[in-house]
Amino acid sequence: MTRLNIPVRNLPFVLLLGVRLLGVPLLGVLLLGASEFGANAVYAQSAPMPEECRDTSTETLPALTTRRQRLERDIAERTASGQGGSERTSNGTASPEARAKAVAELRASQEQLLDVLFQIDCATAAARASEALERRRSARAAGEPERVIEVITYYATNRRQSSSTDPREVYGRDLDAALHYGRATVTIPSSHVPGELELPTLWKLERDADPNKHFVLKSVVPLPADGARAEIAERLTRMSSKSLLMFVHGYNVSFTDAALRTAQLAHDLKFPGMPFFYSWPSAAKALAYWQDEEAAQLSELVFDKLLDDLSQLPIGDIYIVAHSMGNRVVTGALRGRVDRMEKTKRIRALLLAAPDINAELFRTTIAPKLAAMQGTQTTIYASSSDLALRASKIVHGFQRVGETVGGVFIYPGFETIDASGAATMTRAYGHSYLMDSSSVLKDIQALMERHVAAKQRGLSEVGTSPNAFYRLQ
Repeated sequence: MTRLNIPVRNLPFVLLLGVRLLGVPLLGVLLLGASEFGANAVYAQSAPMPEECRDTSTETLPALTTRRQRLERDIAERTASGQGGSERTSNGTASPEARAKAVAELRASQEQLLDVLFQIDCATAAARASEALERRRSARAAGEPERVIEVITYYATNRRQSSSTDPREVYGRDLDAALHYGRATVTIPSSHVPGELELPTLWKLERDADPNKHFVLKSVVPLPADGARAEIAERLTRMSSKSLLMFVHGYNVSFTDAALRTAQLAHDLKFPGMPFFYSWPSAAKALAYWQDEEAAQLSELVFDKLLDDLSQLPIGDIYIVAHSMGNRVVTGALRGRVDRMEKTKRIRALLLAAPDINAELFRTTIAPKLAAMQGTQTTIYASSSDLALRASKIVHGFQRVGETVGGVFIYPGFETIDASGAATMTRAYGHSYLMDSSSVLKDIQALMERHVAAKQRGLSEVGTSPNAFYRLQ
């Protein structure tokens, strides 16, 4: 049974108590909890609307957006002040009463913000559901045959392997010191719409995935390292393109999620080479943000080992697509390779989408190393509509590379694409536009096919070099 997703509104608000005063800032965790894949299933399906959306506010979307912005400012101010402007004792510390009041006030604002975010999602769900239903009706009227598209993708993971034979349970959330390889087969329905990840929905009583309507992880076949390399090499000899599309997922993503998204990306990008994904041991839980941060850090050396293994194969160009927290895994490993003067020339393009990385840290310690990679085209996709990263900034206290509120991150030799116009908050709080936005997908496809700069791909240049970035509509 495909994993079902429960709306964020159903999470107990008692978990929102984490604030800087207590050293457990969980607001970003909850906002990010639906940011990767959990919320996507909502919008990939047709009517009827979920029960939870039927009792929401009748406020207009502009009114909800205005209220969201006000709450964001309020939370940011309270978090920055530390004590929420509370009264202090004679020795300069906040009194227990004032401290408790500050915590309660911040919690109330956080609860209201989550409620508004949920209402914004519900306000847009109806239109998308109606569109999806109409597409299916049109397909049936046109007499299109029901069939599935099969995508074979190879993988590497440092998740611990289980004894289960269910494809969705072969790899869990636990960290393993070993690097496992294998082959995954995903089926995609013929009615698939680029940018969608069609999955069963709880409120349509779809408990089991139907291959004619949904993405399905058909099989997962673990392979020994030597066997995997031999099979990949043999398959490459039969392919017209020796290129490799490597997807590295972000926070709150299961192995199954990563496999489905890799297949979707390869299909929607019309990638001519081999799909491949690296799945680090994300806990795939909304409230495991800090655990995922440590798992990502522990996976940097593993990803570095993977690059060594891939260098032994007859691969041509490698296109690395990293999303959200997955950017930390990729950039951390590449920084180390540059320091050791190890080859990275096969990496033709490095696409950093919605990077959840401290912007100043990236500028001072990571970007200089990436810029030294010869023959690699590095592109950053960022957005002001990425509410998940804006929440991450509130939690961490530093701007993230992937969000543009307060300024677009620019670095010499990199191209930064402001995808705000193409990354609406209709899904996953604007965080999953890498996979969901047709405009972003088309731009990535053009980058991979034509190997040209953003200006030659038709993007608008904003500012002048070396302080220019590009805007995608």
